[in-house]
Amino acid sequence: MLILMMLPFEASAQHHQRFVATGLTYRDAASRWADSVMNTLSLEQRIAQLMVVRVPLNMDDNQAKEFSNTMNGYGVGGMCFFVGTAERQAPMTRRFQHDARVPLLICIDGEWGLGMRLKDMFSFPRNARFGKLSSNADNIVYRMGEEIGRQCRMMGIHVNFAPVVDINSNPKNPVIGTRSFGTDRERVAQLGTMYALGQQSQGVLAVAKHFPGHGDTDADSHFELPVIKHSLEYIDTVDLYPFKQLITAGVGGVMVAHLRVDAYDNQMPSSLSPILVNGLLRKQMGYQGLVITDGLDMKGVTNTFGKGNGELAALMAGNDILLLPPDVPQAIDVIRRAAEASDSVRREVDNHCFRVLKAKYRLVMPFINDAIEVPGEERRQVCEDIVTDLNINLDHRIDSIVQNAIDAKAMPGCQVVVMRKGRVVFDRAYGNLTYDVFSAPVTSSTVYDLASVTKVTATTLAIMKLVDEDKISINDRLSKYLPYLIDTDKERITIKQVMSHCARLKAFDSYWQHTSNRDSILLLIAQSPLLEKEGYCYSDLGFILLSDLVLKVSGMPLDQFVDRHFYRPMGLESTAFNPLSNLHSSLTTQIAPTERDPRRGLICGTVHDPNAYAMGGVSGHAGLFSNAREVARLMQMLLNGGELDGRRFLSKKTVETFTRRHFERQGNRRALGFDKQLFNPSSNGQVCPEASQASYGHTGFTGTMVWVDHEYDLVYVFLSNRVHPSATPNRLAQMNVRTEIQSVIYNNLISK
Repeated sequence: MLILMMLPFEASAQHHQRFVATGLTYRDAASRWADSVMNTLSLEQRIAQLMVVRVPLNMDDNQAKEFSNTMNGYGVGGMCFFVGTAERQAPMTRRFQHDARVPLLICIDGEWGLGMRLKDMFSFPRNARFGKLSSNADNIVYRMGEEIGRQCRMMGIHVNFAPVVDINSNPKNPVIGTRSFGTDRERVAQLGTMYALGQQSQGVLAVAKHFPGHGDTDADSHFELPVIKHSLEYIDTVDLYPFKQLITAGVGGVMVAHLRVDAYDNQMPSSLSPILVNGLLRKQMGYQGLVITDGLDMKGVTNTFGKGNGELAALMAGNDILLLPPDVPQAIDVIRRAAEASDSVRREVDNHCFRVLKAKYRLVMPFINDAIEVPGEERRQVCEDIVTDLNINLDHRIDSIVQNAIDAKAMPGCQVVVMRKGRVVFDRAYGNLTYDVFSAPVTSSTVYDLASVTKVTATTLAIMKLVDEDKISINDRLSKYLPYLIDTDKERITIKQVMSHCARLKAFDSYWQHTSNRDSILLLIAQSPLLEKEGYCYSDLGFILLSDLVLKVSGMPLDQFVDRHFYRPMGLESTAFNPLSNLHSSLTTQIAPTERDPRRGLICGTVHDPNAYAMGGVSGHAGLFSNAREVARLMQMLLNGGELDGRRFLSKKTVETFTRRHFERQGNRRALGFDKQLFNPSSNGQVCPEASQASYGHTGFTGTMVWVDHEYDLVYVFLSNRVHPSATPNRLAQMNVRTEIQSVIYNNLISK
């Protein structure tokens, strides 16, 4: 029963830390199982357990049966597929495992997915493309590794010979090239780690290759033995760096290349060198996982070590798995005779067999009764989503649009965050806080004045919550809760009308010029005449009144209400009104300034909007500060139908009510609080023409924008301080910066 309950790997909460064994009981169970199996094996069978053999191409059923009988008759430890289809491989895997006395390690060399070998499966782009990702998009590589691991597991594959962590330092390298993540040792290490941990999260062994580094060679070890002439210091600090990082992260396997590394051993190929395998990898670097040779049928070995001698040398060098021996019975015979003549060789056979069997207990036994199935359309869709997210992240048009805007002084800097299907797929900061040459750069932690985006990230959320709690109805008159509207021309306007901007309230008034008292501003709004014309008119005034409604109904000011019900439960640390008073001091230094005002000087940390400032910084139409990551989480909650991270904040029904149009027949595109796509989308609209009619969001005067699209499972956030140092001219709007970036994102989705 213990066997079936054991998980093959255990990851930390972040999925990016060291993979660890599941405990002392687990390790003892693995040892006991390995001991019990070894006691049933002859010397020849123990030797065969170290071998993973190549599955021949294009076998019919009779040939597959004969191959299975032959190889399982020897007792080989595993089999490796290199070409064919998943439809053909699946039944062969079932046959091979069924015929095996000891469960087989099924392996594949699928660096960019199963499609590298199985033509009916999906192929990801080569590692070099993933290597171009910015460091805050490493999760895309993790997801690739995770999906490759998941598909391997479905196909009954236990080991994938990936990732390649060679540093592509030689442009003439004939064998590595785009298989590498790049030329930077730290990025190669980081992305290799993400790939490995993603794959191992699915219980499939990742194998870092090609130790000690195949990146700076001008020969292909498939055909000859490449020579590495670097110094010990160079190899240690450059070539070995990714392997060290992956070993620390818990990679399950390391593949040793066929190289002549003169600084260590100028006689033996690295795969056959005790100095490099036992000495450097095992003892000096402390590696305890599986060590696997590169293919022993490659000319880098067979040109010098043939007829089983290469396999014997690889065993004595310290390798656990002898990969692709060209002649299995001959290799078994050579090692058997050596073991019979030498106790040290016999001990090596037993030690490595024991290690391989423990790996099988961990990798094979928990899944031995699982069905083997061909990944279908659902898995292909996941792969395509990962590639789409990669393409969005690497689309340099976004960088160009932003840089052009900065060069034109449309804004000093900005943040752009894109979430798709609940994941952050683009998260980038550009430029500086100001145009000053000594200004600090924008980072993901930079805090911006959201301006009118406050309407949807604070006020609308509060109204939704009160509706959810049955404390108000959208059809209620505003005067029901705000008695100072009784006996005014606003007595009959409803919450729904106000939130759809069709309550005949004028757009704006400079109340701040007459008073700095909140109650006085509310009274002035109550006394202001309604517009004569019916229909849509975007108005700040209604949302100022709504913030007072929140206070009257809940007993809490708007800022306290949304902080209690949304921001704090979501863990939003940079989202607040009056940030100088309400954010941690470490964050107040990261607030982007807005305008230089003749009366207030450089505005930084206090709300830019003058009416909101006159009301003490807390108002329904403006005043909230945040960063793009946290705003994206708020929008993702809405996209999820009111839920985030397993916690429900709003009912799905309420979200649906507020994000649809209520006055469409009157020609009003707005939802409740939220803006919507134009009825006839235009390239000059407030949202890009590609956004669906189901989408919704808002823009802000300071240069901000949020947009949610259910049709594409998409959240887009753009934050800037385009009003610095002056609100005019509005080059950001003139250049359509926000919507041009949005179009690039949609075009990547549509082109898929």
